[in-house]
Amino acid sequence: MKKTFEHNGKLAKILLKENIYWFIALLIIISVYYYIKGEQFVLRAFFITTMAVIFFIYNLPNFIIYYGYYKENKNTKIKIDTESNSIRIVKNCISKQYKITEIESSVYHLGIYHKNRIDNARRWKMLSSELAYWDLEFKNGDRYYISNSVVDFLHKEPFIENTKYRFRFFPYINKSDNKEAIDSEKEVERIIERRKEKSLTEIFVEKFKTKSETELKDILNNKSNYQNEAVEAAEILMKNKNVG
Repeated sequence: MKKTFEHNGKLAKILLKENIYWFIALLIIISVYYYIKGEQFVLRAFFITTMAVIFFIYNLPNFIIYYGYYKENKNTKIKIDTESNSIRIVKNCISKQYKITEIESSVYHLGIYHKNRIDNARRWKMLSSELAYWDLEFKNGDRYYISNSVVDFLHKEPFIENTKYRFRFFPYINKSDNKEAIDSEKEVERIIERRKEKSLTEIFVEKFKTKSETELKDILNNKSNYQNEAVEAAEILMKNKNVG
């Protein structure tokens, strides 16, 4: 794959479009509310001013984050060529060429909403959910912070193998952030497996609630004859009985 990316206004247009959708939806809801009450809804100056203030406050974090992205990437261009195993980055007219194998770490910083694909927690999508940046560090110490106003990676497979993920409420560029990121594939597998084990254990807990202490001890004394989740459920119930 050969592709060149540079700063564009696509992200700003997405944020603007989302704001327009929210405003139209709000107008419809308010109009329906007044209609149900039997009153006529009039778009007054006070209402427009109030809505403008609310939308400004709601968007302030997004403005700040996007401005940080723009300031960091306004003169940035990146060319990824997986066929020749190279990546060229031009920043403030300074061009540098690297081998993809020279990458020390690749971390996508995404809004917390996108963690839904890991834990299926059904978080609400926010305007800041469209904001994300790529923390790319090379073995020689060079480090770049590339927003998705340059490289649109948000809904695509990672360009670099072993790319990790960090999920944050507001994904502003934090150059002092060195906390451990999530290894996407391993973390997804681990969480999914843990969720399965938890649900199975809970099923056994419900099933064993009517068992006596003697029956539960029999399970614990013959662990090899039972599933791990069944043994874990017996341990939980015995612990609860002892506490009680």
